[in-house]
Amino acid sequence: MRVFDAKGLAAFGEQIAYALLGALSGAVIGLVCGVFGKGIDALSAFGTSRFSLYVWFLPAVGLLTAAMLRVFAKNSPTGMGAVFKASRGEGEDFPLRNVAFQFAGTWGAHLFCASVGREGAGVQIGAAIGGCFGRAVPLRDAPHVLLVAGMAAGFSALFGTPVCALFFALEVTVVGKLRLRAFTASLFSSYAALFVANLLGVTHILEHTSFEFTMSVSLFLRLFGFGALCGLAGLFFCLARKYIAKFFSFCCPNSYVRAAVCGLLLACLLFVSGGRYSGLGTNLIQEAVTGGTVYAWDWVVKLLFTATFLSVGFVGGEVTTLFAAGACLGAVAGELFGIPAEAAACLGYAALFGAATNTLLAPLFLGTEMFGGSALPVMAIVCLAAYLFNFGHSVYKQSISESLGGQGLLATEKQRLLHLPHTLRR
Repeated sequence: MRVFDAKGLAAFGEQIAYALLGALSGAVIGLVCGVFGKGIDALSAFGTSRFSLYVWFLPAVGLLTAAMLRVFAKNSPTGMGAVFKASRGEGEDFPLRNVAFQFAGTWGAHLFCASVGREGAGVQIGAAIGGCFGRAVPLRDAPHVLLVAGMAAGFSALFGTPVCALFFALEVTVVGKLRLRAFTASLFSSYAALFVANLLGVTHILEHTSFEFTMSVSLFLRLFGFGALCGLAGLFFCLARKYIAKFFSFCCPNSYVRAAVCGLLLACLLFVSGGRYSGLGTNLIQEAVTGGTVYAWDWVVKLLFTATFLSVGFVGGEVTTLFAAGACLGAVAGELFGIPAEAAACLGYAALFGAATNTLLAPLFLGTEMFGGSALPVMAIVCLAAYLFNFGHSVYKQSISESLGGQGLLATEKQRLLHLPHTLRR
């Protein structure tokens, strides 16, 4: 009996190659995203300190962003949808020049106080660099595998949660035909990006909150109910993102006019709010997880600002703002479910992110990496409920592999359950 055969050795060699390529591409992405993240922090702080003046430049930023994408990216695939299509081999390659678009658009948005995140930009930067590495090597499926690995690296470098980043990249798009090749490359890429970003001094907010609960039937039901509320909030964001985009596209078909006019409207609203809802939302996160002042409407206003900014053409992301909205929702709703406000803020932080992105394992690992291993038992209940009660919606355009890869059995079973009422009515 042979322990090793030619096929097994070839598969093992491929794994080693992808591990090395993942680590190399991850290091480069960590360097680029480290500079990107440090720039966001510096520009956000600078703009916030001059908020009452700089916020009025938002119409110009929107107009310039629209012009940049119209002129320089006219025949170039951009956006998260293009990343997912490229990862599945369904669209054009995701070009390296998108890195420049993300730097310019996101830095400009944060300098002038727009309510956007940074994850979308970081993931696209990682995907562009990873895909470039993949196209340069002769391994089978390398462009797709290393693009997915690049997504994980971009997320990990900015948020400091490599395991969450790994599963986020694998869950939000179909990688059913890539299987372990994508997993190995993404694992090494995610950690390499984290190490390099840390060397550059990129800091990550890690909160330590007590999750010492005595499990009971009552607590289980309350946690599940709270998770269901987070799932509905995630569903609300997905629908808001979709229909706000349709509304403004109908009212202002011209992208230049839309960006400028809506930029002015949003600047007025942000000015009236005193800048509470501008930027990433880290101010709201800090208030929520430390027992500070959180209003009942904070979470929904933050979601609506972010959905509108992204819908009218500003560049950035939504994940950090989802963290902020989820933390605020938890802080105000925790009392209703008999959960301490600080703990509920941490649970909402992860659960609303999972509901809006239609992911399950990513938010579970996010909560564990951010708030410690003691959060795992309660985080699992809340994140599963949130995943079920978003009713299959996602802010991203996802696709489910028919071969049960990528999202696999959980996603397939979820869709079956969601369509069951329609089947029974026939």
